[in-house]
Amino acid sequence: MPDLESDLTYYFHLGPGAVSIVGFADDIALTIVDKKLEDIKATADDAIRLVRRALSELGLQTADQKTEVLLVTSRKLKESITLRVGDCDITSVPCIRYLGVHIDDRLRFDQHLKVVSEKAARVAGALSGLMPNIGGPRCSRRRLYTSVVDSVLLYGAPTWREATGTHSYVRKAEAIHRRACLRAICGSAAFPTRRLYERSREDARGEATSDERAKTLEKWQTQWSATTKGRWTHRLIPSIAAWIERRHGEVNYHLTQLLSGHGCFRSYLCRTKNDTSSSCPTCHPIVEDVEHVIFHCPRFTSEREELYRLANGLLEPETIVGFMLENERNWEATSSFASKVMTSLRSEEKARRR
Repeated sequence: MPDLESDLTYYFHLGPGAVSIVGFADDIALTIVDKKLEDIKATADDAIRLVRRALSELGLQTADQKTEVLLVTSRKLKESITLRVGDCDITSVPCIRYLGVHIDDRLRFDQHLKVVSEKAARVAGALSGLMPNIGGPRCSRRRLYTSVVDSVLLYGAPTWREATGTHSYVRKAEAIHRRACLRAICGSAAFPTRRLYERSREDARGEATSDERAKTLEKWQTQWSATTKGRWTHRLIPSIAAWIERRHGEVNYHLTQLLSGHGCFRSYLCRTKNDTSSSCPTCHPIVEDVEHVIFHCPRFTSEREELYRLANGLLEPETIVGFMLENERNWEATSSFASKVMTSLRSEEKARRR
């Protein structure tokens, strides 16, 4: 048997059962693969004795009462097993926690995602107080805060991600991630995590990251072009890569409303049952949507002309983001324009409510 002090992982056979031992700090996991419970018990008893003896020779003792046993099986009939560890009889349980990952007896990892989703929801709720819609940290700092939620959700993802592809807890975790992203006014792709882990064991980390990023962007772009949702934003930002690889520009509350079409536009307010009419008060019966407000409504002619002078011509939905991406001056000018327009619309909405 290898020296536990120098080897963290090793494999051997005792009788018919294949045994593997993994040690990390003061946690030791012993895995036995066999078909019959009696063979598993016999192999486990021998393996436990070997581990205890090796630790004793190193001057270490096991905390027998803290030992947990998990019986992983695909059989429909629920089974259990009891193993002898020192002076303790340990009966298997449906789920154990090892190195922060909750492992269940079906390897579904539902319990793990349930626990981390609840924890991430609490973290996201606490961080929301630091990230109000108006004011608060700038976008780059918000992304840093949001990464805390991702760290909680994605802990151990290379182990459990593939096994949970169709489970409801994945959708719950994605919803929490989305809520955090909305607060940060950003988005990210969490799914390459497992592939990155596997490739990083074979390739240079930088090359693996670059290739997986390209694959993720390609998949994201395909979905973005095919979906029927967010078509106004797609009209402004048809290319995801051009947007997220930009070298300047912070997205804020008012600019997000311009980019999403979700704001104090009467068509949106009417759709969400926060107004009784979708018509523009100045251009009745034209619908007051984001395109009308930003590019056509005479209420904002002076603000719009100021932006057009900087652009040396008219801007359209298909060209405004390209103008923003040219340089930081253009970005800030568009952001300032959005702030003026959206603040004015918000004042009008408050007046209507009064």
